[in-house]
Amino acid sequence: ISTLGVIFLNAGMYTSYSYISEFLNAITNIFGSELSIVLFIYGIASIAGNWIGAKLLNSNTNKTVLSFPIIFSILLLGVFTFGSMKIPTIILMALWGLSAGIGNDIAQYWMVSAAPQAPEFANGIFLSMGNVGVTIGTTIAGAVVLSMGVQYVMLAAIAVLILDLILLFIRTNRYTTEA
Repeated sequence: ISTLGVIFLNAGMYTSYSYISEFLNAITNIFGSELSIVLFIYGIASIAGNWIGAKLLNSNTNKTVLSFPIIFSILLLGVFTFGSMKIPTIILMALWGLSAGIGNDIAQYWMVSAAPQAPEFANGIFLSMGNVGVTIGTTIAGAVVLSMGVQYVMLAAIAVLILDLILLFIRTNRYTTEA
């Protein structure tokens, strides 16, 4: 369950992110150096998100894990809704970067906490399953772009995150410890 949770957490994040440059070009009309600046802001926010994610996981693990797909889905719905407006989208991209950093912490914690006796092995599995999730997410996004258009990758990502929330909820309820 932990492995599937990590796969679908990454799949949800990358269903939306894998075509973000195309989304920002086609929907928000952000190009060239402006696009580079927005993606740089995203990256800096992601670094801050890693720090915040660690703090959140230390203070209330299950609440952090279970609220992430919901909060991230609301953020993606905001990008879908306001994606044609430049300033709101730039603000949402900064929040997205922050959330992505938190999501990466959650995925690593979730996998390593499933096998505390073998943290190095679990970390290797985390990296492999994260890559599987990226592959699945990018594939879903590509299919959505081809069939419906780039603006709908956000909605596809939300669908994947709903599946992930179910998996995370099952694991949280199956094991009574914080791990």
